[in-house]
Amino acid sequence: MKRWQIYAAAGAAGLLLVAIGCLIWFSIEGWWPIVVDVVLSFTALASMVMLLALILAVFFFIRTLRELKAELTPVLESLKATSSAVQATATTATNFGVKPAIRTASFVIGATEVASLVLGRGHARKRSEKRQRRRQEIEHELAAKGDLNGAR
Repeated sequence: MKRWQIYAAAGAAGLLLVAIGCLIWFSIEGWWPIVVDVVLSFTALASMVMLLALILAVFFFIRTLRELKAELTPVLESLKATSSAVQATATTATNFGVKPAIRTASFVIGATEVASLVLGRGHARKRSEKRQRRRQEIEHELAAKGDLNGAR
């Protein structure tokens, strides 16, 4: 055991002996009504101190919440304004940048397909036909290398 543990145990044993001695002495002298009054007085004072501490804690908590609200409200308003500005910017970029580019690209691709069909340079190919042709090319390459084992 450490030295402080020995001192703590000796102090607790001494305090227990003093308490037992006081109990015997108060019983012999008949002082129990006075002891009860003193204990009740100390208990009442301790309760008042704890009540005051709780009242102060609630007061400081409410004050902290009010300060927090006062500091967060402008930040949240700024965030709301910023998100509105970003949303407006995204809408403008979509309307004036992305949508015209998509329309133009769609028109160019469609015109290219129509022109190739009209001019006779081939027939309009569908994407599925292109994917099927590419798959067959890959299978031929794998078969030539000997890597094709029947599993896809």
